[in-house]
Amino acid sequence: MRYCRPAYILVPLLLINARANAQNRNAPSLPEESAAEDDTEEDLGTQLEELRDRLRQAEDARAKNVSPLSINGYVDFGFFVPLGNKGIGWVRDNANRQFPKYAPYSWTFLGDILGSPVNSRGEAADLGNAPGVTRFDSVNSGGAPGFILNEINLRVGYQLAERVLMRTSVNFVPRSPKGDFQLGDFFDADLAEMEYVVTDDGNTSIFAGKILPVFGIEYKERKSDQRFDVVPTLVHRYTSESQLGLKIRSKLLHDFIIVAASVTNNSSSTEQFHFHDEIDRNSGKFINGRLALNLPVGKLGGIFEGDTLELGGSGEWGPQDWATDNSGKMWFAGADLQFKTANFALKGQWIIGKAPGSSAERVWKLDLHSSGYVEVDYMVHPRFGFMLRANLRNADVFLQMERAYITRVMRFDAAARFVFNPHIALKAEYYNNHEFDMTQIKNDMFTSSLVLSY
Repeated sequence: MRYCRPAYILVPLLLINARANAQNRNAPSLPEESAAEDDTEEDLGTQLEELRDRLRQAEDARAKNVSPLSINGYVDFGFFVPLGNKGIGWVRDNANRQFPKYAPYSWTFLGDILGSPVNSRGEAADLGNAPGVTRFDSVNSGGAPGFILNEINLRVGYQLAERVLMRTSVNFVPRSPKGDFQLGDFFDADLAEMEYVVTDDGNTSIFAGKILPVFGIEYKERKSDQRFDVVPTLVHRYTSESQLGLKIRSKLLHDFIIVAASVTNNSSSTEQFHFHDEIDRNSGKFINGRLALNLPVGKLGGIFEGDTLELGGSGEWGPQDWATDNSGKMWFAGADLQFKTANFALKGQWIIGKAPGSSAERVWKLDLHSSGYVEVDYMVHPRFGFMLRANLRNADVFLQMERAYITRVMRFDAAARFVFNPHIALKAEYYNNHEFDMTQIKNDMFTSSLVLSY
């Protein structure tokens, strides 16, 4: 820009003038010389102020030329191979041989209904044909290996005002029809929020709408183009779903403390799990919160230069979803850790929780004794990296005296990723489900994902 050229001339002149003034400050001068120097300094000050005004105007002009609209997303195409039990994550405990204490229940099942995921959505390869229930089985592969278009994601953002942003995310999911002359495709709107940036430094924001949860850390990487690997952890189903409500998030003490809180209709359990109801049936609301310490290890220098270490604790409490009154309360509590460098990440999360269920309504009961994971991500080369993870889920889920699902599983994942460029990534993953204190179920999985981002 033409008006910026005087800056390259003016700055050296100012330096020369300042040095000359310093050298001659104690030298005697005639009154006429002093007056001339004062006039020169005043002229230079005026020119400098004019230059600053022009630079500010140029910055404002550039900011106005930036489009308030942003559009991005991805296409996720995969291939998976179920290894045993037709891709089904559970078996029936006939005659309650393994868990006789659950004999009063009509049916008892061992394993994990969602224990054979094939993609970042957490969709199981097959939900099986459990007696006494009809479920929406979105993949329903019957144990066959095959290609799958996991989802097409579209994210749209728009700056509504100087400090007001809108974000949306919609997933289009191509699937097979479940009956004659039907379309199997569906879509889900997983984000529709407004963010108001409260402070000038951008460290405090208020959100409204269908917002991201505040529990733990995995929700930050729930989308396929954000995940290092292919499938979510065993914690994901409790912590990663969007919630309808209000949220505030703030960074304090030079980002040393991160705090977030929200009031929502529903818990952060995923929509395909038993403990999610987006539209409230009761007057109570969920209270959600997270407090984290962002430890400044990157400022220590040496091997830690630029690294980040965050330690957090989360919790949520409220009337259980699907209940029509506020009598039964569901809650989750957990802790998390993440240490990140330029090419390495160590992440972990652990949670417990409980929901009382209801004998008068079809509201599920949960005893989440413990669930968690430890994960290592390492990019050996800018184009190639691998992931290792150990998962645990120890949980009992009940519906009245009708159904009991008993899960005692440790899952071990190994994944690799190859990055062709910022828009193309290929990922592959194998995981082994190891049941403990119950019958072993052959429900391991190989799955892969080609993510095309835009």
